[in-house]
Amino acid sequence: MPVRRGSEPALVRAAATAAIAAIAIAGSAAASASQSPPASNDAAKAKPRKHHVSGQVFADNDFELYVNGKLVAEDPIDFTPFNVVPVEFRASYPMTFAIWAKDFADPTTGLEYDNTQTGDGGLIAAFSNGVVTNGSWRSFVTFRGPTNVAECLADPATCHVETSPEPKDWNQPGFKAKGWAHATEHSRDEVQPHAPDFDSYDWDGAEFVWGPDLVQDNTVLVRKVFKRAP
Repeated sequence: MPVRRGSEPALVRAAATAAIAAIAIAGSAAASASQSPPASNDAAKAKPRKHHVSGQVFADNDFELYVNGKLVAEDPIDFTPFNVVPVEFRASYPMTFAIWAKDFADPTTGLEYDNTQTGDGGLIAAFSNGVVTNGSWRSFVTFRGPTNVAECLADPATCHVETSPEPKDWNQPGFKAKGWAHATEHSRDEVQPHAPDFDSYDWDGAEFVWGPDLVQDNTVLVRKVFKRAP
């Protein structure tokens, strides 16, 4: 459409006014964006990846398995028969493995089978991420006895036992096992895992562990932290 003479100055002024307004709006938006708080770092961080882990645990006689502070498995049979317990869970690294293991013993005498004989313990575990029990784990004995085996067997009234309270949060990731000894490795011949299906599981690389004495150490705590898969 042709523009009539005399209307050009008005159009020019209108166009200039519109341009100035656009620049002002753009500047305001830029200033507003520069003053907005930065995106949260927490939102930018990816959640730790959880890994699916399976495996199995054998304990003479009872156990509880904690991973990253959570109970993920326990022996469904309190005493006999001996059995291998398949386990399965999801957890992220670093993974803290903590196992409470107990050989049945009378709390007063440390004996079993109606105070007629001593017992012996033993624990072994192997998992699909390469974690296995061995002497690199740390251990703490909470129930030991009888400390006078020969005398105790002759007369259970003379038996002596030693007990220690479980350290607070011993199965939690942040616990420091300062002063804990290395778990003691024991041979298969010593432990004698009389479980009918024991050899049907893959125990490659795993060792039987316990306190220093399979007979006198009745309740043992073992733990180890893995920053990544072995």
